[in-house]
Amino acid sequence: MKVYTYKEKTVDLAIKKGLKELGLEESQVKIEVEEAGSNGILGLFKKEAIVKLTPLDIEYKENQELNKEDNKDILIEEKESKENIKNDLVENNISTPTTEEKIFSKKEKEDEIINNKEKIVDYMTKIVHSMGFDTANLKFIDEGNKNYTIKILGVENTSLLIGKRGNTLNSLQVLANNYGKKFSKKYFRINIDCDEYRDSRKETLEELALNMAKKSKKLGKPIELEPMTSFERKIIHNALSNIQNVETESKGKEPYRYLVITAK
Repeated sequence: MKVYTYKEKTVDLAIKKGLKELGLEESQVKIEVEEAGSNGILGLFKKEAIVKLTPLDIEYKENQELNKEDNKDILIEEKESKENIKNDLVENNISTPTTEEKIFSKKEKEDEIINNKEKIVDYMTKIVHSMGFDTANLKFIDEGNKNYTIKILGVENTSLLIGKRGNTLNSLQVLANNYGKKFSKKYFRINIDCDEYRDSRKETLEELALNMAKKSKKLGKPIELEPMTSFERKIIHNALSNIQNVETESKGKEPYRYLVITAK
């Protein structure tokens, strides 16, 4: 696989530059941070951020589903396979595991993110420390349904770590999810949080969604929002999903994809 290297003032800008040039989305590349970059001291000894992007052979997208025909074939194959195994067990007088044992064994085997959480936390800790937040310690939380949160604790200047509108946290989140793909090819999501920013941002976005819907109805035209991550766009989609005569649509390409709100 070919590796592309990009330099910018920050990791976030370097990633965006690379994605734009390659015409790919975050989920379609493996991202490695070679240099986190720093502002130096009194403007001296500045270091540019350096990232390496490797396009993936297989595209991983959130909530990706197999098409119906493929899904049907897989279900048939699974059913036939289960029947064959069951018959073999009966013929050889071998007892099958209980439902509880199977569920535990399956979860333990399949949840590769949990199995490798220490490696993921160590990787992210090194990155956060390299950014100058030496006192930071990271806590891994299993939220259920393949959703995980890494909370960054012990940081004094949380606003600097969070970044404008969460841009720095979002960049760290991209790195965490890309690193997680080393261990699991199935759907999962790792959220990076600091100082409960994600909860406050969610409230802000939900309020923004309602205000922009009202504005659209008042002006009689669609309202375009600024570019957001897929996670933030989903929050706005959900906030307006149950309101009649209000539609939301995502437009543009990553990392500049944005939402359009139309209220009739």
